[in-house]
Amino acid sequence: MLVLVSISVFRGLAALERPSPKLQAEDRDQDDRGGKKIANRTFLSLSQITALSEENLEGVEKKMEEFLNLTQLKTSFKESVLLDYYTAGFWWAKEMNFSLIQLSGFMDLLNFALENLSGKRMTLGDNLKELERAMTGIRETESEERSVFDPNSFSIEQAKAIIDYLVTSLFKHYKAYEYLFHSRREEPVISNELTRLLEDFRTI
Repeated sequence: MLVLVSISVFRGLAALERPSPKLQAEDRDQDDRGGKKIANRTFLSLSQITALSEENLEGVEKKMEEFLNLTQLKTSFKESVLLDYYTAGFWWAKEMNFSLIQLSGFMDLLNFALENLSGKRMTLGDNLKELERAMTGIRETESEERSVFDPNSFSIEQAKAIIDYLVTSLFKHYKAYEYLFHSRREEPVISNELTRLLEDFRTI
């Protein structure tokens, strides 16, 4: 299934007509001047993305902890996994030399996929379908001004790398994440046990 959805997304991306960066910038300017209301689906603000981009890995982790308001890292396995998920994702995208706009879009998509699992309780199949819709720029509703992901901001090669990353980091471990978010209660995790469990997740 993971291979099939990747092929489907690639075909959808390849079929899109990509405007030039200049036209994209002009469209954004027109939206700003015209006061058009854009759906606010940004996971991290551009100022937060900028601050993260200026840090080393340790600094990214510290700032991500602050931005996500994670206050129980010493006792909450869930918070520790969330921090690792977003920190690892941002660092991967930074090493891909994504621009600030691309970093923002990628983090939106990373959050979108996890929210579909944790908040909407989507099955793996449904989440993959939503990923396909998002990465081909299909809006959820006709009234929505933009989709969660702008395919025009990325090359086909970059989009393919993003799909590969999401498959490796989230979708291949879907059952583990489902258990993490939907088990009846989260037992406190401390010290050595927390370290061992986190190492298991970091083999993603």
